[in-house]
Amino acid sequence: MKMRERIESRFERIAEDAGAVLPLVTLALVVLIGMAAFATDLGWMYVNASRVQRAAEAAALSAVVELPADVAGANAVALDIADKNGYVVDLDTFVVTDPQPDGFETQMRVEITDTIDLFFLSIFGMDTQTITRESTAEYLPPLPLGSPAGQFGNSCDPGEPGCSGQPNFWANIHGRDTTTRMGDAYSSRCAVNQGSGNSGCGVNPDYRPSGYLYGIEANGGASFTVQFNDIEFRWDSPVQGTGDDVRTGDRGCEAWGTSGVPCGPEIEINLFAPDATPLDISDNILICSTTVGVQPQVLESDPYTFTSPAGCLTVGSPVQGIYVLQVRNPPAVGGPDSGLNRYALRATGGARLYGIGDVSIYNNASGTTSDFFLAELLDIYRGKTFVVELYDPGEANPGGTVQIKDPTGGTFPSCAMSTRRSGVSTWTSQGIRTPCEFFATNNGGADDYNGDWVKLEIDLPDTYTCGTCWWKVNYNYPGTVNDTTTWRAYVVGAPVHVIPNG
Repeated sequence: MKMRERIESRFERIAEDAGAVLPLVTLALVVLIGMAAFATDLGWMYVNASRVQRAAEAAALSAVVELPADVAGANAVALDIADKNGYVVDLDTFVVTDPQPDGFETQMRVEITDTIDLFFLSIFGMDTQTITRESTAEYLPPLPLGSPAGQFGNSCDPGEPGCSGQPNFWANIHGRDTTTRMGDAYSSRCAVNQGSGNSGCGVNPDYRPSGYLYGIEANGGASFTVQFNDIEFRWDSPVQGTGDDVRTGDRGCEAWGTSGVPCGPEIEINLFAPDATPLDISDNILICSTTVGVQPQVLESDPYTFTSPAGCLTVGSPVQGIYVLQVRNPPAVGGPDSGLNRYALRATGGARLYGIGDVSIYNNASGTTSDFFLAELLDIYRGKTFVVELYDPGEANPGGTVQIKDPTGGTFPSCAMSTRRSGVSTWTSQGIRTPCEFFATNNGGADDYNGDWVKLEIDLPDTYTCGTCWWKVNYNYPGTVNDTTTWRAYVVGAPVHVIPNG
């Protein structure tokens, strides 16, 4: 009996324990289900937050390229991209766009808010979750180079009596078979020290057949026409020779070609409609294309005139944006193509015209000091690094000082200087220049940058402000400077990018 009683007592205790564990198991199941619900819905919220963030970034990046010219258009693009990503303006989802936040004319802030349904957390009273994400994109358009007005280059020879108030340079493009050491970094196919007039010369690694680009912005939608002053290459005709001291300074036949017969490069002119990437014309719509052949030089006393070589260079109803004008040497048909062609161009109707990306110029200013417009740098670039690259600068003997002047007209306090040989990718530091200037001469020794690039890196202060905003290059030389050079100016950073959230 005692054995039986012990067995019954044991079963009773087991039954009692089972009753005590059941609430614990139930509680554990509730906790586990809650954790599973939280993990599932947390993952769902994370996925949707990523979608909202990507949509905000896509909307901001797509819209910002419309700024600063078209604020309403930027808003419309942002809303359209948000809609294509599934975020429409309704009771549950809304999109806020903030063009030019805090006065930054080329920044675009987009904020998207979305309310999503939850799954398991609804058991605990959480039916929905509101997610808000924002993105600010910045557009760094190509800096306008060389011209604060509608004209790039002179209207007459600044070295001649009565020709004043000029920018002191001509636009420049060299023939294909010209050594790059003569100052054109990109259109000259022959490498440094390879000579000119030689179709079999060693190739300049920086050579590109695309020539140079100019930006044109219409004035309030008014029609404009692109005109040129002496766009044709002028060979040394029997009535007038060529040379750096004649008219615009075309040169070539008398120096390394056959004197007295037609020679030199043809010029191809292309005008493209605006798009979001003016420095890449591969996807732009071509409006007009014309080719100008070589012409005999005219008398030095003949008047300088601006003409349009093709009727299609007139735009009757321009849209907002930057029209792109390309000037290049088309593929050579005959023998060596080695002339140096100098010219000027302008846009009528109040349109603004300037170089973009880089420019090649020929300056023949006389006197002890001459200023040349370099680049327009708005105060939206405060706190960024402004880079100036000059190829083959200061080709004169005796030498002089090349200075970078800020919009106040003073030499900028300091900059980091580097140099490299044409076609060589590695830069060699030359230290900090205080103020931002360097001595350049053409004596074959120290400070001779013939065939070299000079890079000046300028850190703009966070307090940078400007009025006219045009920076200049100053040549301080004892006499006339006949110098062909290539200039680049840009702000460090991708042209279109997202600004990380603070």
